[in-house]
Amino acid sequence: MRWIADRIQEELETAESSYGISQSQARAILLAPVALSLFYLLSFLLPATRDMAAWMQEENRPIELLTFVFMLAGGVLGSFLAWRAKVGGEKFLVYGFYSVFSIGLLFTAMEEVAWGQWFFGFDTPSAIERINVQGEFTLHNIQGLHGKTEFARVAFGLGGLFGVWLSYKDQFRKIAAPFVLTTWFLIISVHAIPDLYVEIFSVEGRFDLLVSRLAEFIEMLIGTSGFLYVWLNSRMLASERNVRRLPKRGD
Repeated sequence: MRWIADRIQEELETAESSYGISQSQARAILLAPVALSLFYLLSFLLPATRDMAAWMQEENRPIELLTFVFMLAGGVLGSFLAWRAKVGGEKFLVYGFYSVFSIGLLFTAMEEVAWGQWFFGFDTPSAIERINVQGEFTLHNIQGLHGKTEFARVAFGLGGLFGVWLSYKDQFRKIAAPFVLTTWFLIISVHAIPDLYVEIFSVEGRFDLLVSRLAEFIEMLIGTSGFLYVWLNSRMLASERNVRRLPKRGD
């Protein structure tokens, strides 16, 4: 276990130099999803806090609103990052990837709040209402797509872990995921894969119930980690641009 602790410490030091954050901040980012998951899981298991936990994940309640806020912020920041990367002369792989990722965050953020329907209270067009399982102005609840978000959660979790692996490949470093987000992607994957399994094979019982109840919380982790990914990498790329602008000795 000593080598694991040493490796984590090495990565925390790398985060300090690469992303301009302190080791304590990097450690907090690494441990945050573990602490949040344990707290929320216990709140569901304990009778005294179960109702509160259920209320928090209802529509237009704290968990979904936080998911919307982080995804929206990540999408806006990511769009700015993509633009800065393009005008800064980065390769298409860099600004193209951030463009697509940002569009995905913005689209998902708007789906979370039914494209403003929750805020402004407009009626769902009748043509959409007829084919929408929840009668909302959303795409993911349309018949045939409703209840299939498990695939997206699995893809995000495993894709994030793959992105962390890419951080060790120099040619992909500018779009790779920071090591400090590993715990976020692990927890998302650990939940999403069983969730997908019980959805496909219709497993019933307390395990199925618990997994489904945690789905909204996992979506909040996805939104938060998506924002952190863009925020950390924007700091990394900005730092590298500043280094390139420094006058060389003798100029």
